[in-house]
Amino acid sequence: MSFSSSRSIYKAIQASRNWSLVLGLLLLAALLCPSQGFAAGIVLVQHRSLDAGTTTTSSLAFTNSNTAGNWIGVCIRAGISSSQVFTVTDTNGNTYHQAAQIGFTAAGVTMAIYYAENIKSGANTIIVSDTVTGPIRTAILEYSGVATSNSLDGYQRIAE
Repeated sequence: MSFSSSRSIYKAIQASRNWSLVLGLLLLAALLCPSQGFAAGIVLVQHRSLDAGTTTTSSLAFTNSNTAGNWIGVCIRAGISSSQVFTVTDTNGNTYHQAAQIGFTAAGVTMAIYYAENIKSGANTIIVSDTVTGPIRTAILEYSGVATSNSLDGYQRIAE
């Protein structure tokens, strides 16, 4: 399936009942393996999502402990502004990098993906902080089989 514009992606996500998982899987597939789909050996270990309501901070725990060396993706959708600034941390002290962010000016929505490579093991809660008070939805995904460094293969910037 291909999308002709970021607006098409936004409409598809809005129509989905579990938008955060759809967004996560679409963007993770594009980021990890842009020309071929998922590489052999990459496996979704666990995922959760949360509509945190109107707030500036949201936290979501994984159901099971994370496994050392795995990869975590965090998908964020927040309303009110198209240029929000997010901070992502977790209780295991992993380091998060921004993979992608897009703001939809007309809708006043910002979507972003953050990731942590070569993660630490143990029970873990992801914390997303926003500079703007508004509705925050997050999805967290743990994968095994992703490179432990330099896992971001590339990205493309598109205009709304």
